[in-house]
Amino acid sequence: MRSSELGVRSENRILRNERGVALIIVLLVTALLIALIFEFAYGTRISLRAAVNFRDSQRAAYLARSGINFAGRYLANNLNTASTGSDGKYIDVEHDWQTNPLLPELKVKWEDESAKIRITDVQTNPNRQTMLRTLFENKGIDRMVLDRMMESTSNINKMSLLTGLHRFMSDEDYEKVAPFLTVNPNVNTININTAPAEVLLSLGISPGAVSLIKGDRERDPIKDVLSQTAIRNVFIPGTTLLVSNLLTDTTNNFKVYSYATVGGYTKQVEAVIIRTATGFTVSNWRSF
Repeated sequence: MRSSELGVRSENRILRNERGVALIIVLLVTALLIALIFEFAYGTRISLRAAVNFRDSQRAAYLARSGINFAGRYLANNLNTASTGSDGKYIDVEHDWQTNPLLPELKVKWEDESAKIRITDVQTNPNRQTMLRTLFENKGIDRMVLDRMMESTSNINKMSLLTGLHRFMSDEDYEKVAPFLTVNPNVNTININTAPAEVLLSLGISPGAVSLIKGDRERDPIKDVLSQTAIRNVFIPGTTLLVSNLLTDTTNNFKVYSYATVGGYTKQVEAVIIRTATGFTVSNWRSF
């Protein structure tokens, strides 16, 4: 075989080897580009989803806050229109969630704080001590719970959330009494129009008198506590203080709950509002 032929064959093998290497490189580069494209597309989708989630979360948060403002303006407006002859001053407290057909994703409800027993001054207020003792006895709660609350080291006077009561009682006992208690520092009297039977009984009012009160207020708001003959001469147990001195016929303190759902996110805001002749103020705002 001629040397020239051997040279040609050698060159052909080299070219074929180089083409094979080039093909492998092309395939590797193509695979890398495909991986990068998929990674970029995936990252874009994740970023877009994160942006949508953040948007929905923010919208839900602001919508829930607007529910608090709606309730405050509604209650304040009722107080202002009371002078025109309506019963806005004696507003019925809504226990069911209220919705707006235009904003079905928003739900709002409120409770009368003056329908509950304040606990933050139990260490120094004998009337509050008597009411809580009666409530706890009626609910089957050990009297040692109240004793622990009244200890000088309990710091109950600094409690800002009712859930702090878990330090003094079991979850089961808490569920029994939580609907009838408040930490609102502005609550000093009980609203006869909204107080549940358990709270009225804690004042020493007899079950029969409580039934009469509930019947009267269901027909029409009670606008004068002393008009209730069933309690006119009733004293708080163990004291010389008339029950009527701890009762009122209206309230300006409300706890408002607002829930908003946007997309897959639900935000809740709880706040205590105080309505005034010029509007309302908000305190103890809590969002989660």
